[in-house]
Amino acid sequence: MNRTVDFHLNKVCPIPTSLRADPQINIPAPAVEINLGQLFLHKYFDSFPVGAPDPDPSSFEYLRHISPAADFRFHAYVASASKTERIAISTSMGQAFCRLMLSDHFGIVHFAHMSEVLGKAAHSAFGGMRVERVCKGDVPDYLCGDGRKAFLAEAKGRFSAIKFDRAAFNDWRTQFTRVRVVDSQKTPRATKGYIVATKLVTDASPATQRAATFVEDPNTEGEPLAREQSLQLARGAKAIHYSRIFQKLQLSPFASALSLGYALTRQLTFQVPVWTCTAEPFAGITYIGGFYRTRMGHGPVLTEKGWQMSLELGTGHAVFVGLQSNVASQIVTAARGEWNALDEVRPVGTEGQWSSDFAWLPDGSVAAPVLHFLPTGALTI
Repeated sequence: MNRTVDFHLNKVCPIPTSLRADPQINIPAPAVEINLGQLFLHKYFDSFPVGAPDPDPSSFEYLRHISPAADFRFHAYVASASKTERIAISTSMGQAFCRLMLSDHFGIVHFAHMSEVLGKAAHSAFGGMRVERVCKGDVPDYLCGDGRKAFLAEAKGRFSAIKFDRAAFNDWRTQFTRVRVVDSQKTPRATKGYIVATKLVTDASPATQRAATFVEDPNTEGEPLAREQSLQLARGAKAIHYSRIFQKLQLSPFASALSLGYALTRQLTFQVPVWTCTAEPFAGITYIGGFYRTRMGHGPVLTEKGWQMSLELGTGHAVFVGLQSNVASQIVTAARGEWNALDEVRPVGTEGQWSSDFAWLPDGSVAAPVLHFLPTGALTI
């Protein structure tokens, strides 16, 4: 389920090791491989607050419009879609690519939509830091973080050409001048940003035209961010990031507390099922969450002897959506007012190969066929 995408860097120094042709030399490789499952999961958590994964990860069609070609491209019919539809696809894919590239290669794994922080009342996790609008116009899409530092990010996707020296790219740079990060004393603080723009292609495009991602890292103006200030911004972005995951898991009281920055009362608790993964290399890892059945058929049934499959083929699937239980426990502690607990949440990685129907992200979230999981207990949160 991997595809290749060309990429180009501008003013990115040093170049991440994962983007180098030779890890020891600060020169970028011409292309990078992406995992469609992870691309889909970024899109899933970035879009609607609730709802089942669609397309169903267990159907092996993360993005139903994607061509089987080795490089990332859409089926030819997408080129003939209406302008409105192509804009919708390119915008959505641009944001998913932005999150994927920053997560995979820059260690930035937590994302808050700018609309969730811009000009809003101070979130407790931010420690008095705020993001303010300077003037009218489009602004960057995300406040994001790597756990210790905070960044701004602008995501773009389009089917037309992208170049660093064109007017459009300069317009995207200008978006970073329309916001500023200020501390509790209203002093502007410089914040590193990223523009991640992805040119999309279809099977109707010549073979010489390939999908390509362009990355640049502009800064906003102001005094340098102190270490604690950057940590507070990253903490707030992390809280809002996990609020969307808790909303997907239908734990809306925690989602609201994380999103708005208030402490959830300790008298309100929930008992949630704990599931243990049986698929390598995640075998033995526990998650909280649940599963959705696909629209057609009854899918598997859990019995005392495990999952029982229907004798009739093609009766549907069930998709598990969850969050690693140890990560969830730390996030719950933060939602009850101990915001510094967010500092202990670390990106989650794994070694080895995993099946193409298993989508996971380094924030601890997964979406995969429920057959890979068994309920093994309960957790009070």
